[in-house]
Amino acid sequence: MTGYLAILGAVSIWAVFNGLIVRGIKTSGVGVGTWTSLVGVALFFAFFLANGREFPSLSQSQIVGLVCLGVFAALNNACCYTGIKISMVNTLLFHYLAPLLIPIWALSIPAFHGDIRPIDIVALALGLCGMIWIGAPNFRGDKRWLYFASASAFFYSLEIVFSGYVSNRLQITADISALAKLSGQAMIMPIVALMLRESLRVEKKMEIPKLVLGGALLYLSFILYFSGSATVSDMHRGILGYIDRIGAIALGAYFFKEKIDRNTWVGGMLILGAGLLVMV
Repeated sequence: MTGYLAILGAVSIWAVFNGLIVRGIKTSGVGVGTWTSLVGVALFFAFFLANGREFPSLSQSQIVGLVCLGVFAALNNACCYTGIKISMVNTLLFHYLAPLLIPIWALSIPAFHGDIRPIDIVALALGLCGMIWIGAPNFRGDKRWLYFASASAFFYSLEIVFSGYVSNRLQITADISALAKLSGQAMIMPIVALMLRESLRVEKKMEIPKLVLGGALLYLSFILYFSGSATVSDMHRGILGYIDRIGAIALGAYFFKEKIDRNTWVGGMLILGAGLLVMV
């Protein structure tokens, strides 16, 4: 139960971060991710040094696992934050597809092996229908959010399984896993910004305290998430992540008046239903 409470705490923080901080700060999505991650890294070393701890020695497999975690987390959030800036509701709903991809990794990668049930296949099909339903009206218009959201769901599914892998199989502590994730984002997101021709500049000085708060929230959420990952399965962590998206959509729609149309409602219900099926 403690692990589930830790995950719930983490995803609740992400709801505030995605719904208000990413959407509200006047810089690019990768700009928000870069600066808040740097704040998180600084907080890690501040707490680490204050406690007088020595950095643990890591095996080759642990280093590889942490590098993969950092890369997939950075690519996931770079795509997610960029998509949120374009269309928050649609991006976050598409992001729900990530848990439905977990069975694919469980079947194709031995290290992530898990039992796949027929209902999981049904859930994948239902989630795909929801994705098409949401995206159909936008296929002829601005498709950028669709590309970013789809890529985000793909990379987030890999981030989920690697989070469990480093916590369970590799026995890496939550703070070291959090450092890997934050460092990966801080290093890779500026590269993504160059590729997308996005600016990292913060337009107003009054936004800086928000970035510091966001970095502190990210650091705390990652500690909670990796603590919970040691006992909560990949699939359940993915499903609990829906609280993040639902909360972020509600907060964003309220504060930024983003419209939720019928296709988004119907497609969102299909994707949510698919997620609930895997919990049966």
